[in-house]
Amino acid sequence: MVLELQKPRPIWQIMFSTHHTDVGLLYLITSLAFLFMGGALALAIRAELFFPGSQIIADSMTFNRIFTVHGTTLIFLFIIPFASAVGNYFVPIMVRYKDMAYPKLNAIAFWMIPPSGALIWLGFADFTWYATPPYSIISAPGPAADMWIFGLKILGVSSVLGAINFVVTILKCKHPDMSIGQVPLLAWSFLTSSLIIIVAIPTFAAALLMLLTDRLGVSGFFNPAMGGDPIAYAHLFWFTFHPEVYVLVIPAIGMMYEIIPRFSRKPIFSHSSGIFAFVLLSVVSFSSWAHHMYATGMSFTEKTVFMIGTLAAVPASAMHVFNFIATMWNGRIKFATPMMWAVGGIALFFSAGAGGVVNAAMPLDFQTHDSYWVVGHFHLFVMGTIAFGSIGYLYYMFPYVTGRMYNENMGKVHFVMSFVGTVLVFFTQHVLGLYGMPRRVFDYPPIPEWITMNQIASVGAMIIGTSMVIFLINMIYSSAKGKLADTDDPFNLGGKYYYPFESKNPHHN
Repeated sequence: MVLELQKPRPIWQIMFSTHHTDVGLLYLITSLAFLFMGGALALAIRAELFFPGSQIIADSMTFNRIFTVHGTTLIFLFIIPFASAVGNYFVPIMVRYKDMAYPKLNAIAFWMIPPSGALIWLGFADFTWYATPPYSIISAPGPAADMWIFGLKILGVSSVLGAINFVVTILKCKHPDMSIGQVPLLAWSFLTSSLIIIVAIPTFAAALLMLLTDRLGVSGFFNPAMGGDPIAYAHLFWFTFHPEVYVLVIPAIGMMYEIIPRFSRKPIFSHSSGIFAFVLLSVVSFSSWAHHMYATGMSFTEKTVFMIGTLAAVPASAMHVFNFIATMWNGRIKFATPMMWAVGGIALFFSAGAGGVVNAAMPLDFQTHDSYWVVGHFHLFVMGTIAFGSIGYLYYMFPYVTGRMYNENMGKVHFVMSFVGTVLVFFTQHVLGLYGMPRRVFDYPPIPEWITMNQIASVGAMIIGTSMVIFLINMIYSSAKGKLADTDDPFNLGGKYYYPFESKNPHHN
């Protein structure tokens, strides 16, 4: 399963290949490029907010454009394509099939991403990644908004095509000797998250189409001046994007299920409970979308139903955490870089989940609504859990993909700096929200507490940015000059533990 990086091939052979490892590599490189692009915008935002007043960004319109593209890039162009990279590379190997079920469709799904990214970046829209009407209909300047809408629609089609491919590959192409219950938990994570995509994305695709026709003036679905209802857009948006949060996090949890047993040198504590928790999360993900909308005038009964639906995710999430801890218990743990990222991700997952309970509870949500608390919670979830699981798995897959080892010391420095930076940025933003600072602001009054906490958050962001430079150097240098890895046991753990890795997965003919 080692990619032939030791035997360089012309780039066009990889670009136009339909083999799952080549497509996975294209997803990987593309997603990492967008990670650094979106991260650079985050640093610009934090630099601007270091002091009150205008610092490096000229005006609020430019600021809004930057944080819109920042959010859209890191969610749709980094996290989802990164998960697709891992799934493309490993799912066929895990289910012991020669390729994805539809290799050409798989390549087409990938090649939709670069033009989508180009539309989003060239448009540089200013209406946040929510594109909430009526602003996105009446005031958002075209063609920036229209380019964003088209970019998101193409990404949605790409996601649905990829999801169908994963579902068919896992359910129909797995080896006949492998029962569905024996399928590794990482593959299960792609199966359940793909099913969420297939159900949820068409709703947002319809909402985008309605938004576009509203902008063209041929309809008024969300335009109050034409009798439309902006709240209807919010329902359609969150019906897709609350489940989408689980689309983002479930593969990251699946990656942790690969790392933690391997580095604890024990089998997973309960394979079946991991499957059950994935299925349960995929179901309850659709029962909680309106908890984002408590302040929009819903009745008490409606809010209570959605509060209960949101809290239903807690036991399913806790099952995963319990499974991880029980697996590590009495294990011979080796804290190599992938394990450090996974354990750090679990700790931050617990913290972000505790903040999520606050957002789900009606009385507390009204206190924190649209404040920096929400920014801290969401980013702690995305950066602290999803990115930590993903980056940990990137280190884990590095020797399998390149045939070489990364620099372990640089990997550990990357983790420590990222963990410290993440705590400084996003824990501080929680407190900043409790002090009443609203989110999505270009400037803020010179309140001493606000200034201090914004500076702490900005310093944390700079620490994360520096760590990512170390990460980039490590990846580039080690993939070319790193020590040759023993791909049977690259981390010296002393054996193969869970499912038999194929030494080779023949290219599709």
